[in-house]
Amino acid sequence: MSALPPPAPAFRVLTHQRIGSDDILEGGFKPLRKAYSEPVRNLMDTAPNSKSSFLKLWAAKDSWSPLQKKGSFGHGSYKSKLESKKHESEEMNRNFTPAVAVIDPFSSGAILAAEVVKRGYHCVRILAEKNSPVANLVAADSGCQFDATIQHDNEDQDQENAIANTLKQLAALPWCVVAILPGAETGVTLADSLSTLHSNGTTRSNPIDLSPARRNKYVMGETIRKAGVRAVKQTIASTWSEAQAFLTEWNPDPYKVIVKPNQSAGSDDVFLCTSEAEVKKGFDKINGAINGLGIVNEGVLLQEFLEGTEYVIDSVSRDGVHKVTAIWQYDKREVNNQFNVYFGMKLIPDASDMTNQMVAYQREVLDAVGIVNGPAHAEVMWTKTGPCLVEVGSRCHGGEGTWKEIANKCVGYNQITTTLDAYLEEGRFMALPSSPKRLQKFGREAFIVARESGVVKTCPGFGEIRSMRSFLSEEIMQTNNTFMPLTIDCFTRPAAFQLLHTDEEVVERDYLRVRELEENGMWDFSVKCATKPETGAVVVVDPFSSGAQLAAKVVKLGYKLIMLFSELDSPVAALVQSGTDLRGETIQHDDQNPDAIESFDATVSKLKSLPYPILAILPGAETGVLLADKLADKFETRTNSLYLSNARRNKYIMGETIRRAGVRAVKQTIASDWDSAQKFLREWNPSPYKVIVKPNQSAGSDDVFLCTSEEEVKKGFDKINGAINGLGVVNEGVLLQEFLEGKEYVVDSVSRDGVHKVTAIWEYDKREVNGQFNVYFGMRLRAVETDLERQIVQYQRSVLEALEIRNGPAHAEVMMTATGPCLVEVGSRCHGGEGTWQPIADGALGYNQIDVALDAYIRPDDFDKIPSMSTSLQRYGREVFLVARENGKIKSMPGVDTIMSLKSFLKCEMAVQPGDQLKKTVDCFTRPGAVQLIHDDPAVVEADYQTLRALEIDGMFELE
Repeated sequence: MSALPPPAPAFRVLTHQRIGSDDILEGGFKPLRKAYSEPVRNLMDTAPNSKSSFLKLWAAKDSWSPLQKKGSFGHGSYKSKLESKKHESEEMNRNFTPAVAVIDPFSSGAILAAEVVKRGYHCVRILAEKNSPVANLVAADSGCQFDATIQHDNEDQDQENAIANTLKQLAALPWCVVAILPGAETGVTLADSLSTLHSNGTTRSNPIDLSPARRNKYVMGETIRKAGVRAVKQTIASTWSEAQAFLTEWNPDPYKVIVKPNQSAGSDDVFLCTSEAEVKKGFDKINGAINGLGIVNEGVLLQEFLEGTEYVIDSVSRDGVHKVTAIWQYDKREVNNQFNVYFGMKLIPDASDMTNQMVAYQREVLDAVGIVNGPAHAEVMWTKTGPCLVEVGSRCHGGEGTWKEIANKCVGYNQITTTLDAYLEEGRFMALPSSPKRLQKFGREAFIVARESGVVKTCPGFGEIRSMRSFLSEEIMQTNNTFMPLTIDCFTRPAAFQLLHTDEEVVERDYLRVRELEENGMWDFSVKCATKPETGAVVVVDPFSSGAQLAAKVVKLGYKLIMLFSELDSPVAALVQSGTDLRGETIQHDDQNPDAIESFDATVSKLKSLPYPILAILPGAETGVLLADKLADKFETRTNSLYLSNARRNKYIMGETIRRAGVRAVKQTIASDWDSAQKFLREWNPSPYKVIVKPNQSAGSDDVFLCTSEEEVKKGFDKINGAINGLGVVNEGVLLQEFLEGKEYVVDSVSRDGVHKVTAIWEYDKREVNGQFNVYFGMRLRAVETDLERQIVQYQRSVLEALEIRNGPAHAEVMMTATGPCLVEVGSRCHGGEGTWQPIADGALGYNQIDVALDAYIRPDDFDKIPSMSTSLQRYGREVFLVARENGKIKSMPGVDTIMSLKSFLKCEMAVQPGDQLKKTVDCFTRPGAVQLIHDDPAVVEADYQTLRALEIDGMFELE
């Protein structure tokens, strides 16, 4: 056995200390999958060097809670699953359907949640940990649909109080919660507590006093030992002196000691040590580091090494009746200097004396640790003296559930569906055999092992595997033109293939061929290298709203992502769309330093200290425009004129700048006191009297008033001046402008060295409602087909030239008046709205502004392929901004089912859920949700749009 890796850098975190994204990555966490998932909420609120956590002030005010996504429904890979659920429960009124809560529905837990929905139940998602790094572990196409989301406060020092608060939120839901299940290992402890206390203890649960024995590996071993069940020799040590004393007293012969975290998964940091020196290296690497579940290792587990073959016994229990659903034989081997790498697993029947003994042993383990109800995933070593437990988890078999279809076809059922049977279908559960005695087919899973590392050009071996007679399905993590490390654990596995056939010899022959391909033929490397080659970095300043999508695209393209935050405590940090994968370095700019030059120089120094070249610096949100301009100028990357930077951010200066360039501009003034405002009004004497009053720097129609008298202007002025606007900026002065009559359009564009490309034109639907004159109802994508669109495009280009927007994205709002187009405002950043418009643009045009923005900086060939404007649409799309017309507490949302049934339905993002307070919509920040529509027939889109408008008035929400 080779030497262990060098010890991890000194890194010690107390139990309740907050962990940032950098800490997670440095501590060794690597997501197993990046698939459709909810984001890790508030991931960025602990950026290094921050003087105080993001959103601390604003969370207290709850100013942005409506924009935190709580329900997310989509089309495509999972709509068919929703259709099957709809057919099964067509006659069922969902308002009276019970609910099942799944805690941390990640990995196979996502499939468990999808099965809950498929059976017609409401599914409540409970997140056990804030900023959980394992939230990415969701199997692709899992079909997750959550009717409500509850965030448990694991950071509350008083966990009894935190659990009580979580139970209150459960009780407030309008449905009876009939089961509470863990979806992943991280949810086990909370599931025990909630299920025990929920509904006065009537919910099926496991004994709470044995909860530590079901989660803590050391306690687990000692618990089964006390019950007289064979257990591994072990100790838990938080200091090296404790570990050394145990080793000296034990004196193992032969010297083989397992060193691993006490709470982790996937063979994460598990070492086989053959000397005390190796044990010391392993101890130092593990103790205090962050493991694969994102948990700080508080102490290290030292165990005897069990010689033999390892098996997995998956089971489900109901009231102490245990049913084995599958027995898997592991194929673990030594490779890449790691002794226990997973190569695969094979499903076997309970048809031998050995399996009979293991099943009986496993049941003793379940009884000892108090697994009376629910799933269990037990890893058991068959040694020369019989079975011995490695560990058992009181949750479903993980691995993202890729094994499910093998079990279905070989056994006829699987652990996930059986788990729900145990809680919801007693007859079906009791009808199952105690263990599968024979197999209908033969199956096994091949975990692909990378024996070389480098940048993979293509994966030719995958094609051969797909053509095999036993090929069933696949799970691919490695993509072309990306770096592939050596496989040493589950988190560095590049792919997995599921094999199935009626002939066992066919399966075995194909499995052996897979292993041969790993040696020669699986990969075509463009570069073979031990570590990932250095790549350039892209800096995204304030990666919020659509800027989060921009940042995620940087990662997807394989570049280094630097997330730079321009403000401490930025209130817009919550504006991140569902499913956004944000992983990168974080830098906090200190905007509160009274010495602005010193603060800027400090940020420059941080960027210069990074070990890779900076290729581009872009704003991700309106708040990042000024700092992005200054930094790009400093680093001499592609940028815009620093001289006109303020004109691209300050609405008043913007208007005056384009006016000086001879471009039509709105009549306006900026006033910091009422006397100045009143003087402007009386000199102007507008007729008819229609004056727009709004902040000089904001977004989303925040505090924009249409005033028809001087008294109304005064009222709006007093409300805005000196207040904090929607971007968290203090309004220093108020903008007074003429009211532009006409139809409003948005022109999204991207420029490169003065070459401007229009990526989309959207026609706004703005109406007067709820006492506000300009509420967004939606927007429709248009092609440049008529003189009207061509006139708007030409005008917008004049604006870009006047403001010297020569590089990067721009989002211009233009009013088509009776005398022609006139600018409302333009932002030198991507279209916001959290990027929910992106799939409409992709489907109707074949590209979107976010992708093209990056092309302009780092992929010029791709930028050149984009047309200067789109003169036709491939499909027709529009976005519907839902408008609430009354206030009240939401009892249910029957309109969601209607929305998903629309012919043009693409996706729906809800910002509210049952139990929330619905507020009348007056701006972008009070809208309850948005729906994206797309179809080949524009008449279908229009009809569905009108259906949604009618649904808002009657049928969308049921209020208490």
